Amino acid sequence: MAQDANNHYRVRVDDLLHYFAYGSNLHPARMRLRVPSARPLGYAVLTGHQLRFHKRSYKDGSAKCDAHYTGHSQDRIYGAVYSLAAAEKAALDTIEGPGYEIAERVVIRDGRQQAVFLYRARPEAIATDLQPFDWYHALVVAGARHHGLPPAYIESLAEIPFQADPDSARASHELAPLQSA
Repeated sequence: MAQDANNHYRVRVDDLLHYFAYGSNLHPARMRLRVPSARPLGYAVLTGHQLRFHKRSYKDGSAKCDAHYTGHSQDRIYGAVYSLAAAEKAALDTIEGPGYEIAERVVIRDGRQQAVFLYRARPEAIATDLQPFDWYHALVVAGARHHGLPPAYIESLAEIPFQADPDSARASHELAPLQSA
């Protein structure tokens, strides 16, 4: 980041990273709370991957999303590309936690290829016997709707089984970005 004459920080274009969000970070209100510089650039498609709710949360034990690599061109994950200040990536890494690893991929946005980074589940964090909490599921579906992802994809997200979070205070806190959006 560069500082101008008024001591304001300005992000230079070469200080920006492109992040592909496909889970709860799809929703821009949640992303801005986590990474204030995040700006949505539009929706994109990641081929050769399937969206799976099988990453065990290190915080609450529920299922979180994963961009599971299949290598099959017909498998697709729809999501959003965000630009964010490189200086804020470390904070996002911490929020996403040790159960994820960073992967560089190419997505298709506006008919063009774009290099992005994303988080994918580490093999040791995968557990197929979990369901997401209701608030997490709601954030993913609301984010997909916000970005205008394909209706059939949104419908498939809405059909994912979920469970009520036994911690109602956590659920209210996590849903707050949807209330203010």
